[in-house]
This record gives sequence, structure tokens and C-alpha cells, in this order.
Amino acid sequence: MKIRIASSIALAAAIALGASGCSLVASQATLEPYAPSDGIDVSISGVDVRNLMLIAGESGESFNVVFGAVNRTGEPQDVAISFTGEGSQQARAEFTVPVGSTLFGDPEGEEAPVLVEIPDLIPGATVDANFQAVGAAEVQRDVPVLDGTLEEYRSYVLPADFNAAEEPAAGEELAAEDAEASQSHVGESETAEDAH
Repeated sequence: MKIRIASSIALAAAIALGASGCSLVASQATLEPYAPSDGIDVSISGVDVRNLMLIAGESGESFNVVFGAVNRTGEPQDVAISFTGEGSQQARAEFTVPVGSTLFGDPEGEEAPVLVEIPDLIPGATVDANFQAVGAAEVQRDVPVLDGTLEEYRSYVLPADFNAAEEPAAGEELAAEDAEASQSHVGESETAEDAH
């Protein structure tokens, strides 16, 4: 009877070890962080850069730096990205990341798109990028270069004559409209009170 119990326990232990033994020798892929989209992720100095990619403009000579950022520091942070292309051609993009979540590169968004020019760079390639922030070590990553082939990125493809300085940010337009609307309502309510 004791032999039967002992053999049953040994068999159960062997089955359990066999069923879960893979994790003893193989790493678990679900525990490795990765970017679940086409861009790359980087964390530097309390700022999480998510889904970073370069989107080629219509001219093919300039590239829109597109990413989402989460600033967890409680105050705006400056982040610079230096891109190095073939033959050590360099371009630099600088961003001030406000507290909270912000989308960069959207021509209809609150933050004006930042363009970089890197000669001979084509969609489908990657470009070496170094991330810098105050008080943090420099971080290097390879950033993918895409174009408007995929529908979800077409709105980020900027026209050849795009100039960020001329394009008012959507947030500025809305703020101006709100200010104008609030002034007209204030005047109307005073007129209505005077009439009574």
C-alpha cells in the first residue's frame, strides 16, 4: 500500500515537472518588454516615449518624428533625439514634453510636427537614434522609417510644402475660438441684465 502511494506521488511530481519544466530552461517571452506596434519604446529621465517612428513626407526628403510621450515627472521635460544616417549624416529633433500624455507629429494636434532631414533615408529602413535628457544617460535605439502605405499613418505624411511655423496648432485655434465665444457671451448677458 505504501509503495502504491509513493509511486503515485512520484508519478504526479514527474508529470508536474514535465508540464512546467519548460520555464526552467527557456525564458518566458511574455515577460520580455516589447513595442506592440511598428515603432519603438524608450524610457528616459521620467519620460516614456512610446511608438516612436519617422514617417516620410510627400517629398521623401523630410521625415515627421511621430510618437506618444508620457511625462511622469510632474514638470515639463526636454528630450532631444539625434538621428544618424548613412555616412554620419545627422539630424536633431528637440521636444519639450508637458506633464501627462502628449502626441507628437500629428499635424492636427496641439504640438506642431517636428521634421528632420536625413539624406538617402528611405521607408523600410531603420535609423540610429540617440536620446538625451537632462540628468540621464544617453540611450541608443534603431528607429523604423515608414511612409503612408499603411492607412493608419497616412495622416502623418506631411505635404512637401509643409511648414510647422505657419500651421497654427489646433489647441491654439480652439483657445482663440473659446476666448472669442466667452467674450460674446459676457457682453450678451450684461445686455440682457441691463434690459431688465
